[in-house]
Amino acid sequence: MNYIYKTLFLAAMLAFVACDDSSSASGEDDSCTEAAAVACPATLEPNTICDARDGKVYKVTTIGTQTWMAENLNYFSCKIKNGSWCYDGKESNCDTYGRLYTWTAAMNIDDSFLKSYANLSGTQRGNCPDGFHVPGDDEWQALYDVGVLDGADDMGFGVLYSGRYYFNKFVDMGREAYFWTSKEDKSEFGGPRNVEIWTVSETFGVGGGSVFKEDGQSVRCVKD
Repeated sequence: MNYIYKTLFLAAMLAFVACDDSSSASGEDDSCTEAAAVACPATLEPNTICDARDGKVYKVTTIGTQTWMAENLNYFSCKIKNGSWCYDGKESNCDTYGRLYTWTAAMNIDDSFLKSYANLSGTQRGNCPDGFHVPGDDEWQALYDVGVLDGADDMGFGVLYSGRYYFNKFVDMGREAYFWTSKEDKSEFGGPRNVEIWTVSETFGVGGGSVFKEDGQSVRCVKD
């Protein structure tokens, strides 16, 4: 990773015991009812897509050879009810900033992989809309290399400081954005519970690091 700064959160995390129940402290009811199906609009505005699973419409932007969602993912199903949150438990924050997901919820895989390597390969749709996928570290790097994440003009990418769910607390809204990659961290600083991430900070600019898969972070999908 060639970042302006690189923050490895692992050292700080090792001072704690991670919470095994990532649904606690969210303030959300443990019961779950799937939302009624909503059809996509018959006609979409230019530079938008519709998620056929729930009818949500997202802005998209093309940057170089990549087409990215220009909003954070806001998809929910009962399958991931214990691994995704609205910041402070408020639906209005999901509407504005998207949901926060554990890595396994983002990747749409079993929670057993919170503590073991999933060893995924190739493009991974995860919980992205059809035709999009959770970006790999190399795709984030390509975005950074053209100056999108670190410039005054983000070419419509639209970073919002959405914060994260971290050790049973919602933190950093308005200051930091944290984005999952599909890449597990197998470096000397990582391990089976760690994934590489990208961050955008109001104070420190663009960076990255390695965090526990139990963290709740944003998902920004890129086109296949």
